[in-house]
Amino acid sequence: MTTAGFAPRDARDRSARRLVVVGSGVAGLFGAISAAEAGAAVVLLTKARLGDSNSMLAQGGFAAVLPAGQCAPGDSVASHAADTMTAGAGLGTQAAVDVMVGRAASAVDALLAHGVAFDRADDGRLALGLEAAHAFPRILHSGGDASGAGITRALIARLRGLQAEGRVEVIERATATELVLDCGAVAAVEYVAGGCSQSASGDSPAWGPAVIVRRRVAADAVLLATGGAGQLFAQTTNPAVATGDGVALAFRAGAVLRDLEFYQFHPTALQIRAADGTLRSSLVSEAVRGEGAVIRDASGRRFVADYHPLGELAPRDAVSRALALHRRAGGGQAYLDATGLEKVRGAGFLARRFPGLDAMTRAAGFDWRREPLPIGPAAHYWMGGVATDLDGATSVPGLYAAGEAACTGVHGANRLASNSLLEGVVFAARAVEHFMGGQSGSGQLDLLGQSGSSGSGELGWAQSGSGQRNSAQRNSGQHGWAGPAPRAGEPLCLAAEADAAAEPVGRGELAARMEADAGVLRDATGLARAARALAGWRPGPENGDADPETANLLTVARLLVAAAAAREESAGAHYRLDFPDRRSSEHRSGELSAEAGFDVVRGRVLAGRNS
Repeated sequence: MTTAGFAPRDARDRSARRLVVVGSGVAGLFGAISAAEAGAAVVLLTKARLGDSNSMLAQGGFAAVLPAGQCAPGDSVASHAADTMTAGAGLGTQAAVDVMVGRAASAVDALLAHGVAFDRADDGRLALGLEAAHAFPRILHSGGDASGAGITRALIARLRGLQAEGRVEVIERATATELVLDCGAVAAVEYVAGGCSQSASGDSPAWGPAVIVRRRVAADAVLLATGGAGQLFAQTTNPAVATGDGVALAFRAGAVLRDLEFYQFHPTALQIRAADGTLRSSLVSEAVRGEGAVIRDASGRRFVADYHPLGELAPRDAVSRALALHRRAGGGQAYLDATGLEKVRGAGFLARRFPGLDAMTRAAGFDWRREPLPIGPAAHYWMGGVATDLDGATSVPGLYAAGEAACTGVHGANRLASNSLLEGVVFAARAVEHFMGGQSGSGQLDLLGQSGSSGSGELGWAQSGSGQRNSAQRNSGQHGWAGPAPRAGEPLCLAAEADAAAEPVGRGELAARMEADAGVLRDATGLARAARALAGWRPGPENGDADPETANLLTVARLLVAAAAAREESAGAHYRLDFPDRRSSEHRSGELSAEAGFDVVRGRVLAGRNS
């Protein structure tokens, strides 16, 4: 194993401040493009190929209320904000939600300018679809059910163009392993070249010491856009690269984490047995239910309305919970029934509207025009993550986060369908604005053509101490650093590493334990069982002790389980069988209410809430 030093700057970019972007989903791509176009020196690290990301697999769409005359009659930005807050069980941050939905139309314009081909109606206007928990049709799609791929491919093409011009350096198959700090501020990213998890391209895992080369790239600031952690669970819609890397990196660097107990399971994942007997999940878009598909139990009865008045169009957490509770009560296998759509919409509708899903279901041996699909919940999206303010700034000077790795506050306890791609674009843009010295509202830089309120107000905080302040100023131009302060009340204080005497564990065993004890349905007994198991494990043996991805999964699994055990109530995607009714009574700290939530910070010991 070799280690290289800080990557030097060549003569071309010594005058430009360097932003290192970690991750190549929509947030990372848009952030890198925006920074390069604004004159920054940009390095983008991605641990597989540019196209290996959750964003590429997104089937839903891009939620946005377009200007008058282009939006659905009666729709409004305020309605989008209200739907977002409602889906999030009222635990979202209103200021962050307002920023996101207020910039949505401008984000659409920016994506169109970058070559994204959104679907259009017969009259040439942008086509709008309806998805669960939205009051109006406001979802833009690309390629029917391939919106993520359409957006991601257009952004990759633009990034490759900037790379050809020498304005962006792209380093693929590079797994970030450490955020290097100088006087408390981010100064570099350490990464390993040559090793990555199995990707969509079919690459095999390679973590042996003989193939790992450690390198560092210097940075004036770092934007974490590493996506989610679906590989925590046995059933997931996420690709193999979704191993919680950004959250683990930020935690080890001392950043505040937030809302880790809220993990969304998508209710309609096609579940089939593979040749080896394992159960595999493949996403079936929310938009299928938006078009009129229904969910039935093993007896053929529609049952979701027994658990939520909106039935199949309820928020994802409610539908996933309905499936899990109904099965627990003896309802058996659940099925997604789209057979009636062809009768209503005409022959061939499913193939025209959902070409990717049509091909996927046929490849799996189903003809969904004539038979229902066996479905179940699968881990889909982490609402929690690295806490940021409204400009994407974290509590560590020089460190930004955007996309699923971040917790901006927009999703609350449950993400509204098709808000994820929107959030990634909006907050990546705001992070770049802040990094380039044009804090939102200053008029110096406005990547989406619309200024919002600054994140340095009620959500912001100023670093104390001369060393930290000097580092902050170095990393943010003429502006002092602002980031999220820990919320009132004692935070969860957890260790970064496992005990040295821990036993090796494979990812399959880890995912099975998390699925069983920290999935859709939770209780104190199961969470305690998971915590004991996690505390006694270390990475291995399948990829060896050098495997940083399994180490990251273990770290974030411990964090999630501790946060879930601390929240003794049910809210959004966090459902406690032992506390089934949401309540707002005080928690053990005596200071944190349900609305305040939990922060997680790095400590010396792995324990529950400090007393």
